[in-house]
Amino acid sequence: MRAYAQAARPWGLELEELDSREIRARFPGLGPDAIAASFSPHDGSGNPRLIAPAFAEAARKLGAEIIEGALVEKIERTDSGFLVATSKGSFAAECLLNAAGAWGARIAAQFGEEVPLDARGPQMGVTEPLPHRILPVVGIWTRDKDYGAYLRQVERGNIVFGGAAERVPVDLDPGYAAADPMRLPAQLRAVARLLPTIAQVAVIRTWSGCEGYVRDMLPVMGRSATTPGLFHAFGFSGHGFQLGPGVGDAMAELITTGRCETPLDDFRVDRFSRA
Repeated sequence: MRAYAQAARPWGLELEELDSREIRARFPGLGPDAIAASFSPHDGSGNPRLIAPAFAEAARKLGAEIIEGALVEKIERTDSGFLVATSKGSFAAECLLNAAGAWGARIAAQFGEEVPLDARGPQMGVTEPLPHRILPVVGIWTRDKDYGAYLRQVERGNIVFGGAAERVPVDLDPGYAAADPMRLPAQLRAVARLLPTIAQVAVIRTWSGCEGYVRDMLPVMGRSATTPGLFHAFGFSGHGFQLGPGVGDAMAELITTGRCETPLDDFRVDRFSRA
């Protein structure tokens, strides 16, 4: 935990270290197994069901056209750029950004770029509402991966939790991930170590989703190594929602100016073939 804080500090992430006494004083609902904590006062959380549409609406106001529910049938490189044939028509552009998430490696492979990516589904759940008392996102650092749970409490009191369960394999055709109910008891036992109160409440919903995990747990970002005008931004290994705004900013800079202030060399698509 201290090594993480030290590594993050030069990048502007200030983390406070709390001992067990300070944890009890600030967050009295946490269990006795919480012996130390790394606390970021600037950390936060967001609801993607609210934030994603808000981003889309902001993009439309700036002139973007968003086509929803369009099945991509074929992507072709042309003399002037790219032609994408979909179930809702064909679209031509000088540049193409592959931001297809867990499906991103499939698109890269069409242009001769192989990325070792596995599709996995996290195990998530939410409880009935409780009195609101936990403000930050809370997670467990532990040597045992079976106890690495995390949780946050939303404004109306429900506790959203995850972790402490292996992500399930996902078939990208048709691309739906389902939570495994057999994993829920072990998951709840781990979360209850962190928040004992949760043992007495009802879980009202569980869910999963399709996430793309690159073997080295780093995303693929930057120019294609084989095809001019093609750019990649996928494989964020479970962190895409958090990193999305910064990724969009970096890719927009790279595509429009040909350079990027943020170093992207470690995320090159051809790093696997070079290795």
